[in-house]
Amino acid sequence: MFSAIFTDTQLQACFERNLANTDATDELRQVRALMATYDWFRVLEGPHAQRVHDTIDLLLSRELRPSLHRWYGQPGTFVQSAEAIATRDHLSHLAGEKLEA
Repeated sequence: MFSAIFTDTQLQACFERNLANTDATDELRQVRALMATYDWFRVLEGPHAQRVHDTIDLLLSRELRPSLHRWYGQPGTFVQSAEAIATRDHLSHLAGEKLEA
């Protein structure tokens, strides 16, 4: 399993808290924790904050990309809210591919 490590201590602490609080399967735990971390810092610091970009970089990494596809393909995992759709579309645009199972 890929291990997410951030050099920013606040970002790492937030990720680890979210990882400890998730009940997703092993394969999706990190994606779920990273999505929660992304949401937290996007709201707290804005969409262009470095911590948001660092989280996106990890979500779109070669190691996590297959799990991100599964995240968006899981029934009940992806809520069809406008914000969730915008996040998926933004990540898909950055990845250069449609994120789904």
